[in-house]
Amino acid sequence: MLAADTGEVRRRSFPRVALVCLARPAASRTGLALPGSGQCVGALAVVPLEETRLADPALTSNGRPTRDEVKATLLVREAYAAWSFGKAGFATLRAGRKRTAIADGFVHDDYATGVELALDVGAVGPPWNVSLAVFQPTRDFPSGISGISPVAALRVDFLPSLFEHAGLFLAALRDRTGSLAELLRGSLVEARVGTLARALGTDAEAPAAHALAVALSAPLESDASIAWAGTSASLVPFRGQRLGWTLALQGGTLHRVSNPTPPPDATGILAEDVPLQGRLAWVRWETDLGARLSAGASFLYLSGAEPPGRDRVYGAFLGIAPFVTATNLFFGGGLSETFAARQATAPGVNGRGVVAPGVSLSAEPGKNVSVQARAAWLRADVAGPYGGRTYGTEADLDLAWAPRPWLLLGAELDVLWPGDFYAGRATVYKTVLAVDLVTP
Repeated sequence: MLAADTGEVRRRSFPRVALVCLARPAASRTGLALPGSGQCVGALAVVPLEETRLADPALTSNGRPTRDEVKATLLVREAYAAWSFGKAGFATLRAGRKRTAIADGFVHDDYATGVELALDVGAVGPPWNVSLAVFQPTRDFPSGISGISPVAALRVDFLPSLFEHAGLFLAALRDRTGSLAELLRGSLVEARVGTLARALGTDAEAPAAHALAVALSAPLESDASIAWAGTSASLVPFRGQRLGWTLALQGGTLHRVSNPTPPPDATGILAEDVPLQGRLAWVRWETDLGARLSAGASFLYLSGAEPPGRDRVYGAFLGIAPFVTATNLFFGGGLSETFAARQATAPGVNGRGVVAPGVSLSAEPGKNVSVQARAAWLRADVAGPYGGRTYGTEADLDLAWAPRPWLLLGAELDVLWPGDFYAGRATVYKTVLAVDLVTP
């Protein structure tokens, strides 16, 4: 099996990057200066910081410059070999690069390189399915042994029918590549921005600016052990009724997040020996209202936490490369969801978690025409930096029409009315027009 694609390709403007140096408080009240000013503390004190201004637009693939995407992945999405063996070929061994999902995408749903053993026990006995996989949880090919931090995943499913399943899953990661560091960068930066804001005009301003610069400068390194265990299902308990759930617990330890090249007079350690405990609950139900009309309701809970600190449990549910499409704006679903650039993320905004009840209505008013409307009330599990918990209310409308077997036209309109979690309350809109050409 071999498949390649460019992913989502578009022009995008990234923030400009300015080089600044860390200066002693006596030389600069802010603790920062420009290189060449004579105020820098050592050659290693220069760090890159993003500006509020944007650079010229550049062509990107999956959220990063196309050149970087080609260099890291060669645009290869799937490339694996499979061997079936045993009675009735019930056992299949796959090796290579393929899409792998854990916890219905809340932990991982992306293309990854590794090996998988799948046992279709139902081919020789009871209707069970067992899979065991070990893979590198990134699209990028590893550049060396030090860049390998594999994930081990086990799943056992009972299959009541061809389109139903209910089972248990278990996954574990030993991270030494920095993926969890990037995941937590937003939370770490948020805490240091607050410290700097409180220190403005005092003797603590320069040290606070130093700490913020260290958190913003790249790259970061992390060392963590983390595991997930849970259950998920998709069942048809009655005719015209569909019930699903995903429940999981996460535990582990964030041993260290650090800057590998700390400036002088700084340790570079941003977090150390932080216990990790997270919770996930996603329940959904859908019912048929007619031959071409259905309605649904769902409830999503992702535990959140304040920025990690020493001697404090970090309770946010962390995902390696999650792919969640519960809504279009807040979660990144909609017409472009299949092209989403997966990346490690903490739940909600900077790990504050999500509590989101939602409803949906789907219809097929004509031949090859589909319409879906969704709405959700989005709330943080933990109060944000401004004291509020409500992210807002989102409403999405998706339309799709296939006038020809090889042509698909789509339109999308999304609206988010922000709540008190944010300082700004301006309504957010997104519109998408899509044309898909389908080839064999």
